[in-house]
Amino acid sequence: MNNIKTIINQWGQYWSLLVMLGMVLCFSCTDDEDAVTGMPMIERIRNTDPSTADSSFVNATLGSTLAILGQNLGTTQEVYLNDYPLGVNPAYVTNSNVIVTVNDSVPTVATDPNVPNTLRLVTKGGETSIQFQTLPPAPQILRVSNQYVKPGDELTLVGRYFYFVDTVYFPGEDVFVTEGFSTNSTGTTLKVTVPDGVDYSDGSSVSVVTQSGGSAVNRNTQIYDGNGMVADFDTNGALEWPWNWGWGISGNMIVPSINGVMGIEGNFGAIDQELPANWGWNNDKVINFANWGGEQIFPTSPEDKYNPSAPIGNFDIRLEMAVNTTASLDGINMDLWYPDSQGNELQVSVPLVNFITTTDGTWYTISVNASQLTSGNIRLGTYGDMLAGGADGVKQLRVVIQNTTGSDVPVVIGVDNVRIVRAAQ
Repeated sequence: MNNIKTIINQWGQYWSLLVMLGMVLCFSCTDDEDAVTGMPMIERIRNTDPSTADSSFVNATLGSTLAILGQNLGTTQEVYLNDYPLGVNPAYVTNSNVIVTVNDSVPTVATDPNVPNTLRLVTKGGETSIQFQTLPPAPQILRVSNQYVKPGDELTLVGRYFYFVDTVYFPGEDVFVTEGFSTNSTGTTLKVTVPDGVDYSDGSSVSVVTQSGGSAVNRNTQIYDGNGMVADFDTNGALEWPWNWGWGISGNMIVPSINGVMGIEGNFGAIDQELPANWGWNNDKVINFANWGGEQIFPTSPEDKYNPSAPIGNFDIRLEMAVNTTASLDGINMDLWYPDSQGNELQVSVPLVNFITTTDGTWYTISVNASQLTSGNIRLGTYGDMLAGGADGVKQLRVVIQNTTGSDVPVVIGVDNVRIVRAAQ
């Protein structure tokens, strides 16, 4: 019996020791957890490149990967940027840093002008925040509103993400503007004065650099480089102004100004009428460029740009147009017609609202890829096909204003600087 009591007492002592040990271990766990789940603190934010270990960021673009450095971050549950959850992968969390990616859904000034520009981190121990600016994507130039510009003129770019603009670059060596430009609240237009020193032979594109990066250069970013002019309504060549140049509008309608439209530089071709409804026709809304003797009206030099074997898709037909009207331009189109060497009337129709954003006489550039000239499945293949002209050997290009609506529309329209440009190599 005594032996049994002794065994029971020994088990009781062992049990007490186990309970005490469990309590000690529990207290230790609590101490460790408290150490991890204390109030978090963010010291700085940098990117994940080891070479930038000593750097500190105050902003980043969408798509960036960030390293958040601080203390008591080990139990991070979520990171919010402009109140949008980024998502936290526990594999990228330690007590001193958290790695997150700024995904494309994070709000920026491009989607919400009132974003708080705050990064907020939540752990089991609490939350903390820091001012941090999320930048929109790099700027995109969708088109140059007015390509025929010279130093001192105001250039308007139409695009996306024109926020936090640093520099606008022009063709030429070290030709750029770092101040004096303006953007609208939605970041879709940028206005800048063309500086001195632009070298129009040194490429022909403009570009924009913001805090988010730089815009890409392509056919949509070009300004006029001095090549390819077919008709400026001032310079005589194969076409002679104001009478020996084609048909359509009268030579009396080649003017320096008319009813609210002032010339860009010298004369332009003018249309002043009520456009007849339902594609109604009259010659006073047509400007047909032609040399009846067969002399070439389309550019052939410089030879490296106007190589006859070059694909026609590398060329754009461009012109400047100004409209003065109180009527809507919805349903008003500009048609380009080209009679090819097989007697086909190749055409393309362009809604004016795609390019003309104000109807107060402001000049805008309209640009059409020459490969869009079609008649059914027939189209030009090379630039040489355009140089060939019509079946009768006459080279022609026709600009026609069409009213597709059911009512007559009063307009004053100016057309100038009709040209063919090498838009791609």
